[in-house]
Amino acid sequence: MKFQKLLKDGHFWNRKLHIHLGLFLLLFIWLFSFSGLLLNHGDWKISDFYNKRKETETITSIRTPINRDSTSVLTDIMSQLKISGEITNVKIWPDSLHFQVSVPGHVRSLRVNFKTGVCSQKEMRYNLAGKIRTLHTFNGVDKNNADRQPNWLITRIWRFSMDGIAVGLLLLSISSWIMWYKIRERYSWGWLTLILGFSVAIYFIFGLATQ
Repeated sequence: MKFQKLLKDGHFWNRKLHIHLGLFLLLFIWLFSFSGLLLNHGDWKISDFYNKRKETETITSIRTPINRDSTSVLTDIMSQLKISGEITNVKIWPDSLHFQVSVPGHVRSLRVNFKTGVCSQKEMRYNLAGKIRTLHTFNGVDKNNADRQPNWLITRIWRFSMDGIAVGLLLLSISSWIMWYKIRERYSWGWLTLILGFSVAIYFIFGLATQ
């Protein structure tokens, strides 16, 4: 009797977990589904966000930082310009500095001349479709520097959120399997569906690798 009660309670909480996880992850699933479609179908009109980008260029006078340490210089200049984002492509010389600051849908390329105290800034802004597509791959990872870690707090939060969503989807899948297994006699096609899904996944993981 005790085991049956534990089993009943387990099914009850599994159903609760499944429902609430599904509700919490609903918009995230839609977001990544939509951005995945944009990535796969660049010929769609809505996917053509790059050609619809808005570009601007500004020249700003800045106070030349006394401390020329790269981290201190970047922090000082970004503070003066009141900008934030993920910093990449940093190149520093005795008399100048080039770097890029990115947030989803907005990219800034900055060139600082220490001698003249001038910062030239080129900006690219994408529309909503561009922002959503960028979010799909926005993680602060540099393919040319595998050891590089994100330097913007929002990027770290986003990466942590993506890990949480991945775990949530795993739990959602497991809870679905548990609920189906309980009433599997009523769903005779369940085993076939499960085997078919596993077969397709295994084919993509191992089969395509040998082609």
